[in-house]
Amino acid sequence: MSASRMALLGCALLMIGGCQSWQYRDIESLPPTAALPQTSQPGVVHAFYWENVTGTNVEDLIARDTYPENPDEIIELDSLSGPSGRGDNYGTLVKGFIEAPVSGEYRFFVSGDDETEFWLSPSENLEEATMLATVPGWTYQNEFDKYTSQTTPIQALAAGQRYYFEIRHKEATGGDHFSVAWEGPGIGQEIISAEYLHSLAMGPGLGVKEAFSLGYRVGFLDGSEGLAFNTDFPPRDQDSDGLYDNWEIVHGLDPANPDDAITDPDNDLLSAADEFLLGTSENNPDTDRDGIPDGAEFAFGLNPLDPADANADLDNDGYSNLEEYAANTAINDAEDMPEQGPEYLVGFTGQYFEGRAFDRFITLRMDETINFTWGRESPMPDVPLDYFSVRWVGWFTAPHSSGTTNYRFTTTTDDGVRLYLNNERVINDWTNHGPTDFSANVSVGAGDTIPVVMEYYEDTRGSVAILDITDVSTNQTIATAETIRTIDPTLSNSTDTDNDGIPDTWELKFGLNPVVSDASESVNSSGISNLEAYESGVNPWTLESLSDGASGTAPATEITGGKPVTLSWTAPLSRIDGTSIELSEIDHYVISFGQDPARLTETQRVDGPETSFEFDGLSSGTWYFTIRVVDTSGLSSPESDPVSVVID
Repeated sequence: MSASRMALLGCALLMIGGCQSWQYRDIESLPPTAALPQTSQPGVVHAFYWENVTGTNVEDLIARDTYPENPDEIIELDSLSGPSGRGDNYGTLVKGFIEAPVSGEYRFFVSGDDETEFWLSPSENLEEATMLATVPGWTYQNEFDKYTSQTTPIQALAAGQRYYFEIRHKEATGGDHFSVAWEGPGIGQEIISAEYLHSLAMGPGLGVKEAFSLGYRVGFLDGSEGLAFNTDFPPRDQDSDGLYDNWEIVHGLDPANPDDAITDPDNDLLSAADEFLLGTSENNPDTDRDGIPDGAEFAFGLNPLDPADANADLDNDGYSNLEEYAANTAINDAEDMPEQGPEYLVGFTGQYFEGRAFDRFITLRMDETINFTWGRESPMPDVPLDYFSVRWVGWFTAPHSSGTTNYRFTTTTDDGVRLYLNNERVINDWTNHGPTDFSANVSVGAGDTIPVVMEYYEDTRGSVAILDITDVSTNQTIATAETIRTIDPTLSNSTDTDNDGIPDTWELKFGLNPVVSDASESVNSSGISNLEAYESGVNPWTLESLSDGASGTAPATEITGGKPVTLSWTAPLSRIDGTSIELSEIDHYVISFGQDPARLTETQRVDGPETSFEFDGLSSGTWYFTIRVVDTSGLSSPESDPVSVVID
């Protein structure tokens, strides 16, 4: 894209108020997976947080697809008391080990806001943990006697023995906190502090399965790299970052630097520690070379070591996982799919006008060929007998199978004619004359497609318009019905051949040229540009509001249906190239909306100073919205990611 067409950065945030469901996907914002220390650390435990979890019950947290493997945030705690005032609508999982100072009988107490559960295992085994105490509603901070369920039965603990525990906590709105206290031999009721806590571990200390996995990966790496066999286990890890030294060396990391375990040298959204656990390569963002980066595969539950899953269809929407990734649509959401390309019809789109210079657009029709000898007849009703003009638009695909071939395009017209091949004017005789032939050659590669535009005007008396195509090397006539296709203008699509901000289907339908940038031109007496007409949802010739949904939208007051919905957004502060943009440089916004996320055919223009718009009377069902911003020079941003709202 040239500097003159540099687009604005899209709106930073798009939100819906009202009866809504928020849908937003940005793969690069997915949180990294957690990497715990290799060995259990004394004095700390880890709290895992999941954001944007509605509801008051722990079950609302557990139901999340990302629970428990992919939290949004991990922090360390030095006591079993979580921070208060953290926010709303989140869930927490705390896990680690408790070690009793002396053998004896202990009781545990839990408090929290909202529902909070305390789980304890009779050993270090995670799978043996059971829920022993719960806050079914909410309590004040460190209030341990509101519900009888907050206190556990007596537990016999042995000195020096570690016991696995979990705290499961769900916050809705209002106050937020959780804490676990205990009492036992020589201990009055008190919050369990650091001296009795130990963190979980990633490495061999966690169990036989993890140790076996680590040993297998060590053997595979050392063997594939031809390294000497080392019987020591666990393998040497001089910086204690959980990545054994040979692995770091092979993957270009520093075995003496513990900080590189959380780096991401290959920018695949997985840290070095994550790559080590998954068996992926730290210096190759796409280990299985299937076109989908390792981090994206892991985030969507695919296997970054299996190239076959790129051709699978996780959400059964008819598009492969690779196609969805390439189109930046959600691999696991059947409603978010790549936009289909335009539908093509055989032949040309014929745009018919009054006047010899395309003075007033009358109508269009699909013409399979340009082979007309109208004589003294009119081409169709509403088109005058004399003084009319036609623009035919199509795309020619070379039928030969190899190399390049010259094709001769011959026009026969009475009167004027202009022919454009691959956006170059090759015939230009805009004069009155009887039936006359003009020819031009063009070289086209095998299977290549070029746009073909023929313009014609009729003055008076007889009228003829013919286009023939010939293979110069064989002198064979090429059937236009087999080689010419045109975009179906009745099906909205975002394809924009001339990159002028107006989709081809809209330009074809309303008498504009889809292969020549004519956005700044005006075909009406008021000086409203074609682009302004498109963005405002009006006919560019008559400026009448369009209500058929194929090109724009009627004013919001003309929509009938359900309750008001407010769309709000934040203004961009910079352009794609990083330069700043002042609010005074924003001319307006264009909201695209509809009930098919793949075809948002209706639009609403909103002036630059505004950052919200109310849609009143949308019909029932699910509506989808995107927004783009247009600056005072007419440059436009890409569409934002869609949001949706459900109208009851």
